[in-house]
Amino acid sequence: MSDTLLINNILNSASERKATDVHLVAGSPPVVRVDSRLITLTDQQVLTPDIVGSIVESFLSKKDAETLNEEREVSTIYSWAGRSRYRAKVFYQKGFLAISLRLVPAYIRSPKELSLPPAVIQLLNKDKGLLIITGPFNSGRTTTATSLLETLNQNKGLHIQTLENPIEFLFSNNQSVIEQREVGRDTPSYKKGIEDAVDQDVDVVFVGSLHEDGQEELVLELAESGKLVIVVMDANSVVSAIERFISNISEDRREWGRDLFSEILIGIIAQRLLPRSGGGMSLAAEILTMTPAVSSSIKDNKLNQLPSIMQTSKDEGMMNLDKSLMELTRVGEVSPADAMQQAINPQIFKQNIS
Repeated sequence: MSDTLLINNILNSASERKATDVHLVAGSPPVVRVDSRLITLTDQQVLTPDIVGSIVESFLSKKDAETLNEEREVSTIYSWAGRSRYRAKVFYQKGFLAISLRLVPAYIRSPKELSLPPAVIQLLNKDKGLLIITGPFNSGRTTTATSLLETLNQNKGLHIQTLENPIEFLFSNNQSVIEQREVGRDTPSYKKGIEDAVDQDVDVVFVGSLHEDGQEELVLELAESGKLVIVVMDANSVVSAIERFISNISEDRREWGRDLFSEILIGIIAQRLLPRSGGGMSLAAEILTMTPAVSSSIKDNKLNQLPSIMQTSKDEGMMNLDKSLMELTRVGEVSPADAMQQAINPQIFKQNIS
């Protein structure tokens, strides 16, 4: 069977099941993820190292192949037969190539379709500052960020610039002008892209990742310069996101960073995706918005106060994650077992749902 026919069969099967992810690893049949559950495609053949290698060769560009050879992994976009786009991560495991494909939705969903809380949408009324979107892998962070950017695109006349690797969703100019820069192609690094944006006539900058040393300091300076900066980062909660952001600032500038962070932060959403009863996924979100109490807690390095502030500040749009999970369970949207797996305090959560 040719490489083209094989990948077509695999992705057809994944599409029929409405899978969001496809994993190709030598020694087993393809595996797909449907509503957060992994399913082995037993109707497909067991993949060999040669088969996986041939599939990789069929869609990697020369530059991506060089990156794979040097760094042993690479992320790119795979366009499948004009039908759909996948974010492809190619990497080595046990000395052999493996592929993970994540489906990029065909259109950008609105905040309402994603069930984003109104408090998050209201943050877009800010002209400047820092908005952080966080959560574990597979929590829909990029989808949320893209939805917010498209909301700005449709409703405000702004100059928006994105820094991504790779570029997943494709925007079309509406009320705004959007420039999408791919790190490694259009700019050598996230840091260089951020430095460039400081001196440009840009209103909004989206930073798709915080993985480069010194990036946090540049993000703060960018937001301080009067731009709205939307950042995706890895963290499990609002508090851990703040801790990680500040701890990644060089020690000699950390006090400066904490003070500035407490002034320019406009909000954080830490999210999870859970299987919805009846199919699909449901969003649970922990939300921090800025108030004098939040700003003081961050500036004084008393982050332990933030959970109680979020719990008692519903009128300001705040929500802690366990309360969001509890509400999804109460209305029957997600199962108690799935909710408890994502809870920050599982024991207390279990007591409350009992």
